[in-house]
Amino acid sequence: MKMNALRCKTVDGVMKELAVYLAVYNLVRLAILKAAREQRVSPWRVSFVDAMRWLLARMLGLPGVGRLLVNPDRAGRSQLRVIRRRLKQYDLLKKPRREAEAEMARKQGEKA
Repeated sequence: MKMNALRCKTVDGVMKELAVYLAVYNLVRLAILKAAREQRVSPWRVSFVDAMRWLLARMLGLPGVGRLLVNPDRAGRSQLRVIRRRLKQYDLLKKPRREAEAEMARKQGEKA
């Protein structure tokens, strides 16, 4: 939702911006819950981005899609929490992804 940087410069503006983000986030989560109930899947599997797009289409008066996208269940899958450009908290990806994944798996194996 591009909430990593607030744009307002006053305390009142920041509070309003946070309130709007919170309202939108809760609307998206409500749409996800409704879609999950109708499609009989876990709410964690319904696409957040698809729910945001559906809500935007509804706000614009468009019909949107009948069903929200359900992500496949990928048990045991883990992804690195690094990105190529530093936005905030994650480390930079400084080597090929496969090497970094192998190193992360090796480190997790040593801890166990």
